[in-house]
Amino acid sequence: MADRVHDVLVVGAGQAGLGTAWWLARKGVRDVVVVDAAEVGGSWLRRWESLQLFTPRRFSSLPGMAFPAGPTPTPDRVEMADHLHRYARRLDVPVRPWTPVTRLTPDPVGFRAETREGPVLARQVVLATGPFTRPRVPAAAQELDPAVAQLHSADYCRPADLPAGPVLVVGGGNSAAQLAVELSATHEVTVVSPREPRFLPERVLGVSVYWWLLLSGVLNAGSDSWVARGIRRRGDAIIGRELRRLRDDGVIGWRTGRVVGAEGDRVHLEDGRTEQVSAVLWCTGFLPETGWIDVPGALGADGLPVHRCGASPVAGLHWMGLPWQTRVNSSIIDGVDRDARRTARRIRRQARSETV
Repeated sequence: MADRVHDVLVVGAGQAGLGTAWWLARKGVRDVVVVDAAEVGGSWLRRWESLQLFTPRRFSSLPGMAFPAGPTPTPDRVEMADHLHRYARRLDVPVRPWTPVTRLTPDPVGFRAETREGPVLARQVVLATGPFTRPRVPAAAQELDPAVAQLHSADYCRPADLPAGPVLVVGGGNSAAQLAVELSATHEVTVVSPREPRFLPERVLGVSVYWWLLLSGVLNAGSDSWVARGIRRRGDAIIGRELRRLRDDGVIGWRTGRVVGAEGDRVHLEDGRTEQVSAVLWCTGFLPETGWIDVPGALGADGLPVHRCGASPVAGLHWMGLPWQTRVNSSIIDGVDRDARRTARRIRRQARSETV
């Protein structure tokens, strides 16, 4: 496998990686190979059973392929996985699932990716494994009694995964909101959110709120704009008001603050209060898994990507699918198109400069 040197290796066959491969083909970069540690769309199938995207179908399209119509305004996880499967089959690019890259290093030809099928050599590499690969769990989780059931949202499938009794849902994003609402039908639920969230209605004047965010320029605001800075400071809004209704009706308990510790079956909050629980669902986000990237200059001291708008300081190395990569909507599927096109242009430009 290592005898051939590819023009571009794309690591990750999710929406970011496949969208970049599509744009590379459109820009005339033909010798591209895409690898992924699992099956195409597998990350969606591993999420909880009732997962419904909060972005409408129009905003779930991929470069060159619209999301199909369906019975609900927003797609579910299975529909998203199927969409990625169909998209991969339409690409004129080889896609190799179940081919995890265990180590990426510099090489005289560009880069060397170690896989279980042997090394892959490429002049340029796109890292599109995404930011949602390693669950982030507070240190307090280690202080809870083993009798307290604990799950991260990455491992949660259905309410029956958690025992009867009070459940603490820790997190202030859309995942925490969806799961707290679902669990409230079968469990006594309290949400611990680091801040008071902003709730946006799913529809305004009969139209999806995402259309208004697009028309107002919010979605396409640059990552360094005052709009983006304000969103970062205040946190992402929760789409939909069901959680707020259940909270206001007293069905779901609510605590604002951070988890600072735990002892036995009690979780300690920063304001001094404690919550007695039989289970905790950590909806505390993810970190990118970057331990396999052994390229000097690619990562910061914190192990996170070093980049500007997806461009690494390492020549020939590119990032895709990162939150705030170029714009507010870089973190949602609709943002893939413009970021992938920009990345493909950069790759073609660097390839041409190497041949001069």
